[in-house]
Amino acid sequence: MLSTRLARKLWSPQVRHFNSVSFDQLWTPEKPIVSQPYSKGGPQAWITKLWTQERLGLMELDPSVFCVRPRFDIIHETCKWHRRCFRHGAESSLRRSDLGFTTKKMYRNAGTGRARHRDRSAPQFHTARNTDVHGPKPHDKSFDLPLKVRRLAMRSALSIRYAQDSLFIVDKLDVPNVTPDKIRLIMKSFGWKNVLFVREEPSWRAYLGQEYSEVYERDWDEFMAAAGHVENARCVTMHEATTFLVTKYQTVVLTAPVARALEEQLHR
Repeated sequence: MLSTRLARKLWSPQVRHFNSVSFDQLWTPEKPIVSQPYSKGGPQAWITKLWTQERLGLMELDPSVFCVRPRFDIIHETCKWHRRCFRHGAESSLRRSDLGFTTKKMYRNAGTGRARHRDRSAPQFHTARNTDVHGPKPHDKSFDLPLKVRRLAMRSALSIRYAQDSLFIVDKLDVPNVTPDKIRLIMKSFGWKNVLFVREEPSWRAYLGQEYSEVYERDWDEFMAAAGHVENARCVTMHEATTFLVTKYQTVVLTAPVARALEEQLHR
């Protein structure tokens, strides 16, 4: 049921085209999806200021990350893996060692005409106490998923959001005196019902050649705190952004450094 819901949610007929060009017409096994109106270097996206909505310029995107043919089976498997990692189970039944009974044999083995038993802690004598021979116990329900499968799922999810025109790139998450009401105002002005903001790690500013100071980190922390009080918004770092979150929120907002870092991490 989860894969069917994801397919209906992410791949409706109204949003499966790049400027009236379908995925089936554009995709070939040797070449990723690239729409004709885009430049030869790959697809493009506007870099926008979050608060003023001013367009700063076009950003070239890697077609092998943002324009691949989506694999719904891989997305479903990755979302299932993500949710299983947080499940441990609360069901717990009593077993033979959990019952405080004597280990003395109930009666002699032969000559009584009754079935042979050992001691009275056997589960069949305590059915009213939620006992079971091989009953459930809390345990780790996670399973291993290869890294290349998780990366393919993220590429598929980002490509779907890009095809739906639900992927936005901003220069930085900079809102003066940010409050939850201002974030709601931004969502209303852009027409976002729910949104996932993905910001860079504080140490990435120096790595990407951009100026970094404590002011940036304070602004990011204030933005994350304000977004946490908005019911349909969430702000995470890139390492916290998963395929499950990208598919859960209808709109994904990336900062320009995060978009570049995703291309380096997910490029094949």
